[in-house]
Amino acid sequence: MTVVDVLLPTYNRLSSLIMTLSGVAAQTVRDLHVIVADQSREPAENSQVVQTLRRVITARGGSVAWHYREPIHGIAEQRDFLLKQATAPAVLYLDDDVFMEPWVIEYLLDTLNAERCGFVGAFPAGLSHVDDVRPQQQRIEYWDGPVLPEVVEPGSPEWERWQLHRAANLYHVSLLMPPEAPPRRYKVAWIASCILYDRVKLLEVGGFSFWSRLPRYHSGEEVLVQNLLMRRWGGCAIVPSGSYYSQVPTTVLSDAGTVNGHAIDLLPEMVERHASPAERTP
Repeated sequence: MTVVDVLLPTYNRLSSLIMTLSGVAAQTVRDLHVIVADQSREPAENSQVVQTLRRVITARGGSVAWHYREPIHGIAEQRDFLLKQATAPAVLYLDDDVFMEPWVIEYLLDTLNAERCGFVGAFPAGLSHVDDVRPQQQRIEYWDGPVLPEVVEPGSPEWERWQLHRAANLYHVSLLMPPEAPPRRYKVAWIASCILYDRVKLLEVGGFSFWSRLPRYHSGEEVLVQNLLMRRWGGCAIVPSGSYYSQVPTTVLSDAGTVNGHAIDLLPEMVERHASPAERTP
């Protein structure tokens, strides 16, 4: 059985998708099943370069399944669809604007297996901000022992951990680490774009089945599921992350440049449904 399914939603970002698939094709973990959910106006699999990358992934021991999908309901529905296709013990939700260094999936998988937590993330750096150093946003809390369950409520001091995931803050933190030091685990409020989940644990909190409760243009779907997973099993991220954004424009916003709903609004209801009494309060 494949150890990791790479779940990759894409929408009208062909050049960025090619960058992402190039990183996947070069991973030290070769037995990857890549599942793409494509809602682009022009199917990305028609690209000669995409076809070549599919062949590279296959030649190195992996496989690729491509789904061209209509109609469009939003990113949470895409994630729900992809999860339903997955069978591997671990699933990597990878956005179509992320490049990974070759070691990333292997290290995420080793960490997930060692910690038995709900998820491990590798937050990408936006290197256009390499000269934009923001010390006030670079507070980091390391896990010096095992990753443990924790309740992180919106508006709490722990919620401000998200500031670390702005611009190139995490990258700048990584530069302060000793050269050649292995990645360290740190605490998160949530993490986006490159996250390895324990598939069974993700399903136990409902996955992304709530997608129909959200408007077409929404955000926060992974914020919600990660909050639920942290309450029961804990979650973490790694630094250095070994991942980088292409920094192309987002495709989850409406024509007005906004979202019409945030999945975190469903948190109280989802906590009541999926969390035990001990997991509901800090």
